[in-house]
Order: sequence, then structure tokens, then C-alpha cells
Amino acid sequence: MTAGPSPPPPRGLLALLTALVAVRFSPLVRLDVDVSDAARRFTLAHPAWRATMSAVTHSGDSAVVRGLTLLALLVLLVRRDRTAAGFLVATAATSTVVRLALLGLVHRPRPADRLTTASGYSYPSGHTTSSAVAAGVVIVLGWALLPNRWSRAALVAVAGGWAVLVGVSRVALAAHWPTDVIGGWLLAATVTIIAASVLRLPRRPDAAVPGERRLAD
Repeated sequence: MTAGPSPPPPRGLLALLTALVAVRFSPLVRLDVDVSDAARRFTLAHPAWRATMSAVTHSGDSAVVRGLTLLALLVLLVRRDRTAAGFLVATAATSTVVRLALLGLVHRPRPADRLTTASGYSYPSGHTTSSAVAAGVVIVLGWALLPNRWSRAALVAVAGGWAVLVGVSRVALAAHWPTDVIGGWLLAATVTIIAASVLRLPRRPDAAVPGERRLAD
């Protein structure tokens, strides 16, 4: 049976989306405006939703993510896990450098009527990128440490769910256009996948814990 065409890698999708945003591709701009306006109206009409989104978005503030990153780095250094520490530093530093480069390249204005404090250019979303990178690092490093598929699924659901909610909150509060958030997710996925591949971190349970399947049997 012949395999179908493989889906485009995150970096290809990131490059395509960045190009469309940079040239202000009209259908994409209209879609961004329509979704952003609808999200803002919904948030204004539902105070509980607005309060929830505000709390979620602040959980992705740079000070919070930076503090957690430094704490995780300290733990890894104490454990002398240099590969994991290198992975953490590489993903955090690379995603920041690339994001700042894209901000200057695209120089896209934010939505005008924001419901939270935000400044600077819009694409890609900083909150979205940093939270998704943090979630990706937690998933990659935690994957091999967990004993079974259910605990791994829970890890992905909690870490990934948080990153998704942070991105959603940026649109709900009109701090970013929807494609800013998608760009942040794609950037985080690209950097995390490349860093994990270069450092040859285990991505499969049987690669991370030899003999685990035999023990489980």
C-alpha cells in the first residue's frame, strides 16, 4: 500500500504564513479581522469569560515563563543533565531570536481596540510562542520519564492545553490577530522539533526506556 503525501513540516507552514502576513494577503487580512471582531464581541458580552482569559493570558507573561524556565534550568544543572539543559536553552534562545527577527521583518500592527495591555508589533505572538515552547520542552523532557501512555497523554493534554489556551486568550482579548497566534504555534513547533532532533532527544517511549515494553508485558 502506497503511503500518501506527508504533511508539510511546521517550518514550511511557518514560512508560508509569514509571507502571506508580510504582503498583507487580502483574504487572510479579512479573515483575521472578522475572527478578531467576533472574539472581542463575545469577550465583552461575557464577563466571566473575559476574567478567565485575562488570568490565562497572564500565566503566559514573560516574567512567569522566564522564571519557570530558569527554575527548570537550575534543576537540570543540579541533576547534571547537560543534554536536557542544552535543549532548554537552545529552544528558548532560538525561538526568542527568530520571533524578534520576524517582528522586525513583518512589522504588523496589533488590533486597535485591545482588552488587555499590549505593545509592540504583532506577528508572531510572544505569549503564544513562549508558552508553546515551554509546553514543548516539558513534553519532550517528560515523555521518557513517565511510565505509560496514559501518563504521557495527560502530560500532553495539560501542557499542550495550557499553551493552546494562552494563544486563544490573546485573540479573545484582542491583543493579537488569529494568524499571530498560529504563527507563534508554528514557530514553537519548528524550533522544538529541530532542537530535539539535533540533540537526539528521545521521542519514543521505547527509545527512552529500553526494555519498557518487555517489562510491561
